[in-house]
Formats: sequence, C-alpha cells, structure tokens
Amino acid sequence: MSLAAIDPQSVDAVIADAYKVFGRYRAPTVQLDACLCCMCPTLEEQMRKLPLRRLTREHFYEYNTAAKGEVQPVWEVLYFLPRLLELIAHGEDVHHSTELYLDRVGRCPPQTFNEAEREVLNRFAINYFAGHLASRDQRPLEDALTVLLMFHIGGFDLPPLLDYWLHCQDPWSTVHYVEAGYWHFWEDREVTNAFAQDRIEFRQSIRQWMLAPAHRNIFADKLMRPDFLNLVENQPDSGRMPFKLLVDAVFDNLIE
Repeated sequence: MSLAAIDPQSVDAVIADAYKVFGRYRAPTVQLDACLCCMCPTLEEQMRKLPLRRLTREHFYEYNTAAKGEVQPVWEVLYFLPRLLELIAHGEDVHHSTELYLDRVGRCPPQTFNEAEREVLNRFAINYFAGHLASRDQRPLEDALTVLLMFHIGGFDLPPLLDYWLHCQDPWSTVHYVEAGYWHFWEDREVTNAFAQDRIEFRQSIRQWMLAPAHRNIFADKLMRPDFLNLVENQPDSGRMPFKLLVDAVFDNLIE
C-alpha cells in the first residue's frame, strides 16, 4: 500500500468494510470462552444475544480481561472482531492494557484469516497507526511503540507499519518518534515495555529497525527539518522534562 493510499481519516471506511467481510460469522449460541468468575454473566449473555453494534466498551473490557483459553475459538472471535476494531478506533478502553486489546485475535490459530479478512485487517492496522502518528494528543501509555506491540500481539505484520513511520513526512510523526524513543528505547537500546519482555521477535524487530544506520540517518534528518523544529518550541514538557531536551538526547543517539 502506497503512502498516498493511506488516510488517517479513512479508518471508519475500513470498519464498514470489516462489518461486511466478517458478516458471515454468527453470534455464539453457547457460553463464550470467558471465565464467568471474571466476567459478569449478564454481560456474557448480552454479548451473545444483543445486536453486535449495541455491544459496549464494558462488554469487551470484561470479555477481554477474563481468563480465556490459550487458543481461541475462531468463529467467536471473528464474529466480535468488527465491533472490537470499531471501539478501538474510537478510543475506547477494551482492556486494562492497550497492548492486549487484540490479544484474543493473536491467540487464534495460524491461517485463521482468509485473503479478504487479512486485507481488511492490514488496512485497519496501517490506517489506525497513521492516525496515531498524526495525533496531537496521546495518553500516558499510548506511545507509538505500545501501539506497535498491540498489533504484534494481535498477530499483525509490523514491517508495513514501521515502513510507514520511516517515510511519513508529517512532523507530528517525528514528535511521536522522539517521545517513544526517549522513554521506551534509547536508554538501554531495548524496548522497555513490560509486555514485550517475552516477545523476543518484537524486541528484535524494533531494535533492528531503530538501530539500522539508514533509518537513523532518516530520523536525524527529520529532527533538523524546519516544520519539526517549529513544533519543538511549543511542545509541553514530557515527564517533567522540556521536550527540547528529549529531542537533543534522541538526536545524540542517532548520530553517534
């Protein structure tokens, strides 16, 4: 997918397509794969009986945080998937940790998705990530590396997302690079997110991408561009530190 084809505002169109593509799946008729000691039985029953679009953040929060099987029932997960993506796209908390929003999807067996399903999921990932990088606001734990880890745990491919970030010309994507890199990578040159501790493939992929000489040169150049420098002066403190100090520290790591 070319950069020109990616529009952070088009995620709602992708959601509409997801409802169509996954529309062949039907609501479960037996108890969901969710421990009823963890999940309210009333919410569990409602998830099976209410129209899909009427399910709320509360339903998915309890469903996702409940004890569940290591391998997920595919038909159940795929039925709920369009609404799950819709809630995520609209900024709803569907788990206590952003990294685990798509955990059930990642627990589905390999080769779960057909070509059309995988295509719409890939479109959701790239458009959602593009929207995140274009965002002027971010909540404390929603740095860009957290979003990438969310998709990795969900079984999505990271290279298209990383490639988009590398070539994105929006200076706000560079703001996100500075924030994520300073707080969650450059000090130890390792992803510091606790949910990545056992995700060796994810940590290796991010390390290789961040440390690649060509990539470091590209981001060092981005840190010097006038449109980004104009943003630096007006950025609020990050973790009680002036944003400019984060920029200087990241730049030093890039050029050493």
